Amino acid sequence: MKTRTKRITQHAACTQPFLLVCCYICSMIIALIIYLAGGTVYAYTNLMYLPITLVAVTRGKIHGMIHACVSGLVIGPFMPLNQFQATQYPVNWLMRLAIFVMVAFVIGFLADYYKANYEQNLRRERTLQKAQSATLFSLVKLLESRDVTSGAHVERVSSSCKLLAEELQRLPKFQKQVDSAYIETLYEACPLHDIGKVGIADDILLKPGKLTEKEFEVMKTHTVIGAETLSEIQQKYPGNKFLQMGIALTRSHHEKWDGSGYPDRSAGDAIPLSARIVALADVYDALRSKRPYKPGYSHEKAVEIIKHERGRHFDPVITDVFLAHEKSFQTLYDQFNEEGAVPLR
Repeated sequence: MKTRTKRITQHAACTQPFLLVCCYICSMIIALIIYLAGGTVYAYTNLMYLPITLVAVTRGKIHGMIHACVSGLVIGPFMPLNQFQATQYPVNWLMRLAIFVMVAFVIGFLADYYKANYEQNLRRERTLQKAQSATLFSLVKLLESRDVTSGAHVERVSSSCKLLAEELQRLPKFQKQVDSAYIETLYEACPLHDIGKVGIADDILLKPGKLTEKEFEVMKTHTVIGAETLSEIQQKYPGNKFLQMGIALTRSHHEKWDGSGYPDRSAGDAIPLSARIVALADVYDALRSKRPYKPGYSHEKAVEIIKHERGRHFDPVITDVFLAHEKSFQTLYDQFNEEGAVPLR
């Protein structure tokens, strides 16, 4: 959100001076039209409200009133009332100028008010988002303190998801859905994918060996626990895209393309895109990483396993993107250490 807001602000800063110049040029053109049409006695003077309104809306009441004065003078003392009368009576153009200024003041005042209100709401939203992110990050760190394999894993998966999403953005199929805001939100929400493990008992979460079938059923519930926890937060902040994506990828990152995953046995495109991205990044990292119940696999072996699961566990298109850039994922993984050092983004 921060990047998107900054980009909008920069764009507005670049376009406003251009609009101001265009409005003054427009006023000159309108003055010429009024003159050629026969003078200010005709209705063409009303066209001048267009540039005045545009300046007042985009630049506020001060610039709007200045532009109104210039416009009033342009079709004022030197502009004929009509072709039979060389000049206007002073009361005519002075009254018009005063009306122009009043209109610019009212419109500019309202524009300034709503702009200030918008900026205040934007600051509140940023503060709220920071508070939410800090709270959720604390939960992730709490999980890390319980599960010694989670720290570097969380960082690596987040960066891998960002890399995958950036490559997906280049494909026509995903260009409408995967923009820079989507990638940023995915990167920020990705650490939440295992947040539900805080509700899993230590004797299962930290078990050094393979889980029994019953224990694995309990472990599966971390997807639902995490999604329901985030859903409770979302009830207070509906429409928050960060939470929406967090819920989707937390609940569905263990779903499989062929429908054999959990907890909902969703299949294909019914699985949220964010969860399909996390699924591949999560498995690649788990394969590469050493665990109490298995050694860490080589990059080559991990790639072979993922290739074999194309169209079964993983989205075929996402798998193809991963395979096309597998060396980048290997480099990214190797840039971390087991303490979770963050690579260059």
